[in-house]
Amino acid sequence: MIQALLYLRLTSLKNHLVSTVRRMRHPRYLVGAIAGAAYFWFFFLRRVFLVSPGPTGAGVPALDAGAAAIPALMLFGMFTLFALFRLGAAWLAPSDRPGVAFTEAEIAFLFPAPVSRRTLIHFKLLSSQLTILLSSVLLTFLTGRGRFLGGNPLIHAVGWWVILSTLNLHTIGAAFTVTRLTEGGLSKARRQAVVTGLILLLIAAAGYAVWITAPAFPDEEGSPAALVQYAASVTNTGLLHWLLLPIKVVMGPFLAPDWREFFLALGPALLLLAAHYVWVLRSETSFEEASIAQAEKRSRLLAAARAGNFRLARGPARARREPFVLSPAGGRPELAFLWKNLLASPAFLSSRNFLIGAVLIAAGTNWLQHGDEGRRAALAAVAGMALFASIYILLLGPQLARQDLRGDLTHADILKTYPLQGWQVMLGEMLTPMAILTALLWLAILAAALALGPMPRFAGGLSPGVRSTVALCLAVIAPPLCLLQLMIPNAATLLFPSWAQTTRTRGGIDVMGQRMIFVAGQLVVILAALLPAAVLGVLLWFAAHWVLGGAGSTAVATAGVLGVVGLEIGLGLWWLGRRFDKFDLSGETVK
Repeated sequence: MIQALLYLRLTSLKNHLVSTVRRMRHPRYLVGAIAGAAYFWFFFLRRVFLVSPGPTGAGVPALDAGAAAIPALMLFGMFTLFALFRLGAAWLAPSDRPGVAFTEAEIAFLFPAPVSRRTLIHFKLLSSQLTILLSSVLLTFLTGRGRFLGGNPLIHAVGWWVILSTLNLHTIGAAFTVTRLTEGGLSKARRQAVVTGLILLLIAAAGYAVWITAPAFPDEEGSPAALVQYAASVTNTGLLHWLLLPIKVVMGPFLAPDWREFFLALGPALLLLAAHYVWVLRSETSFEEASIAQAEKRSRLLAAARAGNFRLARGPARARREPFVLSPAGGRPELAFLWKNLLASPAFLSSRNFLIGAVLIAAGTNWLQHGDEGRRAALAAVAGMALFASIYILLLGPQLARQDLRGDLTHADILKTYPLQGWQVMLGEMLTPMAILTALLWLAILAAALALGPMPRFAGGLSPGVRSTVALCLAVIAPPLCLLQLMIPNAATLLFPSWAQTTRTRGGIDVMGQRMIFVAGQLVVILAALLPAAVLGVLLWFAAHWVLGGAGSTAVATAGVLGVVGLEIGLGLWWLGRRFDKFDLSGETVK
């Protein structure tokens, strides 16, 4: 029977590949696939096939090799935190999904068939191996073949396979065990209390053991090699050694510097993997009802996404307080779109939460400013994260905030029945993402302005007055800049509605390439649109600085930038309105 199920999985994979290749006959998918393949080649595959990997084992030989072991120790620490979080979530707060999930087609054909439960588990474990193998290869490319760790790409690919397979089996086993305990009468609160108590007990015992048995801290505090040696010795001492031993065993093949160490570490890792496999097979737990419920939920989410009604919050929709009161006597129709799209947005994107965030930012930066040198040094990290967040919001925010025409594209025929001009519909659709992105930018600007103040290296050039003026001018520019950014993906939606729908409901290298083309096109267009505003702003700043002696020069430059951006927004809304008036979704083929 398992041979028949394996044939079914391989046939499904072949049909998926054939349908993907056939889809390449359409230019939009072919262009997207070329862009996605080019991305993988230049960023991952080119380094594998064209760059010499160097001698095997030229990297880190072991954790006790001094400063050379720093990358291995950092990777081990990050994976340890991730594994502890993943395992804790599997036992404390398991999802409603079953340990093994089946599609609707698999449920319809396999559940009524004369197939044992153990055979169904084998089928899903074999199916998951394809994803794990592809993920292992991709992670090997992402880590640059791990040359900074030693070893070679094949060692690291097998190491990733051991890591991902063990985590996958442990998650399935935990889900089965939790289901069996629940069916046995153990309540969710009691289970969480027992697991939480056990975790706290282990943490306390490990901390006490480290405090008692840890070696003395080295005198050369500034030496990275000494710090690595000390951290490695602490993890190999007392109870902490035994608690981290499973993670060390799982990561052993990946961190092996050569083939000899790899095969020595592979044996214990495979034994641990086999123990998880036996655990999963011996967990005689019913998963049929949970699989059916999960398949129905997945189908509803997919139907909602295709209909443009996909919600980030996957729970049932609940009544919410209106964001503001609409005027009963009539008003600007654009505000009705803002009101509607704000109600459709996630509940956490509310004005109250943004105000709470501003208060927390102000209180947090004030606490860091009045602390010791260590806390004041953390302000540099806060400022850096704020600047990074601002760039991220400006570049990718318009692609993520889709509460506009992209979300209402399937209802375009209804929008066209409204007694409104095209530019009014387009402006109203873009107001909600503009408001959300503006609020996020304001929080980032506030954090940067407050964090840059007490830093000594900027004390001379960023006085409180300068910081306040620059922050205020940036806050004024933020709304029209966000609106100008949002006009580009909405214009692309009117020009290429099929692409816009595909990027919402499909995955694959072709869809990834389409998203990349959208982002690249948006970046090029926005740079071309901002160039005149930037040139005029610089000229006005120098002119005002020469005439006024520096007083008000920033405000004059900001006014010039706003004028150019406002003119571009006006022309863009005029073009979008005319395009929307002529738009006919029935004439487009949305696949």
